[in-house]
Amino acid sequence: MRSYRWFIYLIIGAFVIVSCTPQKDLMYLQLKKNQDTSYYEYNYTEGNANYSPEYLLKERDVLYITIQSTANVESNRAFLNNNNSYSTQNESSIYLNSYVIDKNGEVNLPNIGKVKLTGLSVEQARQKIEDLVAEWIVQPVVMCKMVNFKVSVLGDVNRPGTYTFYQGSVNVFEVISAAGDLTYYGNRAEVKIVRKTSLKDEIIEIDLRDVKILTEPKYYLQPGDILYVRSNKVTKSLSYFSQPLSTITSSLGLITTIVTLIFALKK
Repeated sequence: MRSYRWFIYLIIGAFVIVSCTPQKDLMYLQLKKNQDTSYYEYNYTEGNANYSPEYLLKERDVLYITIQSTANVESNRAFLNNNNSYSTQNESSIYLNSYVIDKNGEVNLPNIGKVKLTGLSVEQARQKIEDLVAEWIVQPVVMCKMVNFKVSVLGDVNRPGTYTFYQGSVNVFEVISAAGDLTYYGNRAEVKIVRKTSLKDEIIEIDLRDVKILTEPKYYLQPGDILYVRSNKVTKSLSYFSQPLSTITSSLGLITTIVTLIFALKK
């Protein structure tokens, strides 16, 4: 009878070992074995900057634009419409009171008319509008912000969904953090970024375990990107099998105990 017990325990132990994901596969930003794990430094070559690449506006981007004069309040009426309202308090009202860049790469502003903004950074777009407005009002102040920086997260994360970011740049770890991190079964070595543009579709694969990702352009996401986290197939498949197996082994353990007790009482 004892041999049966040991056999059951052996099966359980072997299954637990096989189904576990190695700790190394769960760690982000790993260094090489010969590197100091307490400190990492990467020196960028001349001409390469250690910050996010500047995002250039494209068709269907949404901009929240306000135009004012600091010198003549009366002249503000020329540009006062729903897009300059300060009553915007939530995401939907901000979107409704914003300008969408059309298929020609333009926005249609009051009095100024159509202004081409595609291919410009947000700051360049703001400066261009301000220069045009200067012909209408004295000492213009223009605010220009993107309001459609949304990234969707799918796969093995704790909170999949679409997330909006009100900032100029977003990196992959900020998005993963918003989604509650990867689950235990999320494959950190094969995370994919799906990016759709007017000219091409891209699927970019990244390895979150590799510290070198910090130095690569794909570390930063773009509006409309989809981040997909694959499952670790072996671990997850075994986990599905382990649930009924744990029930079976528990039942076998109970039966073994009862049988042992019966034999002991007979003696």
